[in-house]
Formats: sequence, structure tokens, C-alpha cells
Amino acid sequence: MARVTKPRDYISPSDLTFLWGECKKCMWLKYNKGISRPGFMPLVGPMSAYQEQSYRNVSTKKIHKSLPAGEITMWGQSVESVPLVIDGIETKWRIKGKYDVVAAFKNGTHALIDCKVTTSVMEEDKVNLYWPQLEAYAFALENPLDGVGIEVSETGLLMWRVVGAATDLSKTFDFTCDKDYLSAGREPKKFQKFIAKVITMLDGDIPESGEKCTICKFVEKRESLGVFYILQTGILVAH
Repeated sequence: MARVTKPRDYISPSDLTFLWGECKKCMWLKYNKGISRPGFMPLVGPMSAYQEQSYRNVSTKKIHKSLPAGEITMWGQSVESVPLVIDGIETKWRIKGKYDVVAAFKNGTHALIDCKVTTSVMEEDKVNLYWPQLEAYAFALENPLDGVGIEVSETGLLMWRVVGAATDLSKTFDFTCDKDYLSAGREPKKFQKFIAKVITMLDGDIPESGEKCTICKFVEKRESLGVFYILQTGILVAH
């Protein structure tokens, strides 16, 4: 069952990757009516936390040799941006979320790195999928609601791909992974155009369902059968 919360005035970076691409109607309902569809990724949070813990205070060269010299200095912290400005007008919307790791380069700039676990091939198309999320975090780090911002010169994905498992069938079970780093660089101008489209959608009328949204298809099919559930004085009634 969908969770009902209060309408929001901030945008979660992760929603710019999946919810925006999958179903704008579901995103509109979440942000304007406080109705969140159920989630189905229980391992995402713990696996990301394991990655983040593994790279605390680690040299950037251990992430990938292509990165400038530096060190992971921040991890697992919440960040919130100033209100987003679209066409010179300040909106109510802010970026708010919890990033994985931030590296400080010796030249004084920083990298925002998001940790991912996958079973698929680690190809560059992952960057095309996740760049809005990465840029959203970078924007918030450079333009925080409180405190002083930091310059972000790099964003990227630290990928672990599960390739096998080992066990002695008693109490030890280990998964083995390949590691790679996919650089997304920086695209702030592209992000400004993108986030303007997102805010226009959120501030407008409810959009149509996404063609591949399984949640909307389920609701539409149930309604077409004339099956509704109404809670009356504590009794669940079907008709």
C-alpha cells in the first residue's frame, strides 16, 4: 500500500534518476499529494553503506587511477540546497538528500561519488542514467542552505559488480565483486535545463502515467474491474 505523507518542498536526488524516468504521474503524486508508491529495493541502502564504510579516508587513487590526487574526507552526510532559481525566479523547491562519499583533491576542489552495486555490465550508459542525481548532489554541495559551499569538479559512480559467491556451508558466506569507477564529470548547465523541466512538471497539472509504470497499470486494471476497497468504521468493505 502506498505511504501517505505531507506534500514536500524539496527534491530528492534519487527521484531524478528513477521516478522521473519511470512515471511522472507517480512523482507528481509523491511531491504534491504526499502519496509514495511502495519500494522494492531492500538491499540498496545496506550495500551502499558497506561501500561507503570501505572507502573512508582512502586515497582517491584507490578508487581509480584517473582521479586527481586526494582523499575521501566526507561520507554519509545529509545536504540541503538553497531554493532553486528558474528563469530568474526563486522557487519553493530545494535539493535535499544524503550523499555517499565526497573526496577532497589536493587542488582544493572536490568529487561527489555515488556508490552502486550491480549484477550487470558496468557500461557508460550508467552515467546517462545517474547524472541528474549526481549533479543534484553537486549543486547542493556548492549551494548549501546553511554554511559555506565547496567546489565540485568531478562526479562519478563507484561500481561494485557481483560476480560470484563463496561459502563453507557452515556460517561463512562471501560475495565477490569487480570494481570500477565511471566518471560523469560536471554538467551544471545541462542540469539547470533539466531541473527546470522537473519543476515545471511538479508545479503543473497532474501528468499522464508512464507507459512502463507497473504501479499505475495495476491501479488502472483494478479500477477497470470495478474492484474498490473502502474503510468504513474500521471495517474493510469490497464491492
